[in-house]
Amino acid sequence: MNQTQTLQIYGIGALAGATTALLCLGMASGSMLAVIMFFISPVPLMVAGLGFGLKAALTGALFAVGGTFLFANGLVAALVALAIAGPACATGYWLNMARPAEEIGGPPGQLAWYPLADVLFANALFTGLAYVVLGALIGFGPDLARELAAELIARFRETNPELVFSPEGEASLRDFLLTIVPIAQPFFWMLTLTLSIRIATAIARRSGLMKRPQEDWPLALRMPRTATFAFLVAVLISLVPGGLGLAGSSIAGALGAGFTMAGLAVVHARTRGMSGRAVILLLAYLSIVLIGFTVLAFFVIGIFGAGRHIALSKPAPPNPTPKS
Repeated sequence: MNQTQTLQIYGIGALAGATTALLCLGMASGSMLAVIMFFISPVPLMVAGLGFGLKAALTGALFAVGGTFLFANGLVAALVALAIAGPACATGYWLNMARPAEEIGGPPGQLAWYPLADVLFANALFTGLAYVVLGALIGFGPDLARELAAELIARFRETNPELVFSPEGEASLRDFLLTIVPIAQPFFWMLTLTLSIRIATAIARRSGLMKRPQEDWPLALRMPRTATFAFLVAVLISLVPGGLGLAGSSIAGALGAGFTMAGLAVVHARTRGMSGRAVILLLAYLSIVLIGFTVLAFFVIGIFGAGRHIALSKPAPPNPTPKS
C-alpha cells in the first residue's frame, strides 16, 4: 500500500468519524429528525470499516470521540466510545473476516465468513457492558431512579394538575424505573446497532466496497447457542441486589434484544411462500407495538432457533502482477 492510499484511508476514516460526531451532537437540537439520525450514527464508521478496513474505522472512532468530547462533554464522549465507535469498528472488522471453508469442515475451494450470529452476540455483550460502565459513570441507582420518578411525576402534573401520586405510588414508580431502565436502554440500543449493520452493509455493497457475499438475513439473523447460556447467567446475576444486579440486567436486556430479532427473522423465514405472509408479518409487528408483551413470544422463538449460518464464497482472484 503506497502513501497516497494510506492517506486516503485515514482521510475517509476522519470523514466518517466527523459524520458520526455530527449525528450525535445533533441530538442537542431535540428535533425528531436529529433523534432519528442519532440512531444511525454507527453507520458511517461501519461503512468505513467494511470498505476500507480497520485503520479507517479506528481513525473515524478517534475523530468521533474527540469531536464529541470537544463540543459536548466527557460523558457524551464516553457514550460514543463505548456504545457507538467500539461496536462499529469491531463489526466492520468481524464482517470482513474469512478463512478457508475446509478448516471448519466445509467444501474445499471456498471461503467461510465470520458468522453474523457471532457478530450479533458480540454486539449484545458490547452493548450490555457499555451501559454497565455508563450507568456507573452517572451513578445510576435508587437515588437517580428517585429523581427520574420525581421528574416524570412533575411532567404528568403539567398535563393533568389534578393528578395525585401517593407516597406508595411514587415508591412503586421509582422501583419500576430502577428495574426497567437497565434492561430497556441496552435492549433498544441493540436493536439500533443491528439496524445500523443492515444499513451499512447495504450501502457498502451498493458502493462496490463490500467483500462479504450477500446474505439471506431471515436465515442468517440468529444468535449462537452459547448466547443462551450467557443470557441465563446474566438473568441470575440480575437477581443479586445492588450494582451487580443492575449490570446483569443490562447484559440480559441486550441479549434479549438479540434473541427477539432472531425470533422475528425466524418468522420471516418460515412464512416464505405463504399466501398471507404480508398480513402475518404486519400483525406480528403491530402486536409488538400495540400490545408489547407479545415480544416475549418472538424472544422464545429466537431462543429455540439459536444457531449459526455461515456465508460461503469463492476466493477473489489474485491481482495480476504488473509488468515492469
